[in-house]
Amino acid sequence: MPRVSVIIPAYNAAALLGPTLETTLASTFRDFEIVVINDGSRDNTADVAAGYGPQVRVISQVNAGMSASRNRGVAESDSEFIALLDSDDIWHPEKLRLQMAALDARPEHGFSFTEFTSWHGEDCSAWLAATRDGRIEPSLSGWIYHKMLLTNWALPSSALFRRSLWDSLGPFLCADHQTDDWEYFVRASRESRFVKLAESMVLYRQHPASLSRKLPALNNTELMRESLIARFGLSSPDGNEVDHRELARRRHAGWCNFAGAHCSRGDVGIGMGAFWHILRQGPHRAASLKRMAKSLARRAIPNVPQN
Repeated sequence: MPRVSVIIPAYNAAALLGPTLETTLASTFRDFEIVVINDGSRDNTADVAAGYGPQVRVISQVNAGMSASRNRGVAESDSEFIALLDSDDIWHPEKLRLQMAALDARPEHGFSFTEFTSWHGEDCSAWLAATRDGRIEPSLSGWIYHKMLLTNWALPSSALFRRSLWDSLGPFLCADHQTDDWEYFVRASRESRFVKLAESMVLYRQHPASLSRKLPALNNTELMRESLIARFGLSSPDGNEVDHRELARRRHAGWCNFAGAHCSRGDVGIGMGAFWHILRQGPHRAASLKRMAKSLARRAIPNVPQN
């Protein structure tokens, strides 16, 4: 069996999947397979994936979503390590080799992730050709649960972890695509030390249409944060505790962003309810009122800046 299974959920991904597979197959680490989960696509995603030869395995299913597709891919593989990759992102050819070297050198660490670069589809040949040395970022390595509560530092397409960790944790939740991966990685950070590679190893594709998507009725990110704190507390297994000031700042920013988005381009009732929640909780009431006024003005006059 291969040492690594690369799990790629793919839904109507035919137009962008090719470069993802090509760059992954060019990895300098060779002992891996690619498992593409064709998640009920209506285009020729399965045919595109199948055209890349025996190292790419295609599994088709009724549309079930990103997290369920990742769960299916892991369940259908038996490798020692699991890597996640979205169907439109790009890996540096040294990514797998350097991550595997980092984990092989640290048997007590179960999870690796890397820095990434936001990408809009421009030519990436220079990025792919640039050398990498695999240096570690100490500030996000080791027991980092108390830091994972602040934000999801681990882009899914950069994640590589031991199957033994998966066996201990169980599958991804399938409740909300915005928070499922964060919840899983936080659980992982309670069970295992992490190691982060400091250099960018992933091009994270940005889509212009993403800002126009329908806004959720619930602030799932902040609700998930509170759920994680209620379940696991504020301290890492080694005793390091969350930065309370930074946690308060991120909570406030998360609620302001949610409320402001609804007031400016979503459901005003939801937005105003969220601002009322912020004002009742405090602190930063003056900043919250200013953000509310700007958001409402932007709804009437779209060119008004948010901040």
